[in-house]
Amino acid sequence: MHCLARDAGISQATGYRYLHEGIDVLANRAPDLHKVLSRCQREGTTHVILDGTLIESDRLAGVRDNGNDLWFSQKHKAFGGNIQFLAAPDGTPLWVSDVEPGSTPDITAARIHALPALYKAAADGLPTLADKGYIGAGIGIPIPVRRPKGQSERTP
Repeated sequence: MHCLARDAGISQATGYRYLHEGIDVLANRAPDLHKVLSRCQREGTTHVILDGTLIESDRLAGVRDNGNDLWFSQKHKAFGGNIQFLAAPDGTPLWVSDVEPGSTPDITAARIHALPALYKAAADGLPTLADKGYIGAGIGIPIPVRRPKGQSERTP
């Protein structure tokens, strides 16, 4: 916030006062997933890349039904929120989902925010590449093949 306020020529207090208003303006201008996928298809994009990441934070609270912390990611051993994002083949960010609690696996967050639109895009010729965190995503979402245990290379 210090750098944003300084660069905008305002006080930090004013920056904090208008922080959420600024975030809302930016969020309202962001295209939704369907528009992004339509633009990719019009521009002849060969594929898009789906991935998720944990945005770490220490300002979260909540408890799951089993008593575990909702916002704690066992995979990353950190508190935060899980976001899904779509990138162009060159890595350019195209779309970011709403946040899910850090305990939410990537495949679950993708089912909530992205997969229905990505299935339609795949049927229209725009596949989505994903990593092993999306096993079971479905048709049109190819993921890497797991090697059998003890095998170091793929056989023909």
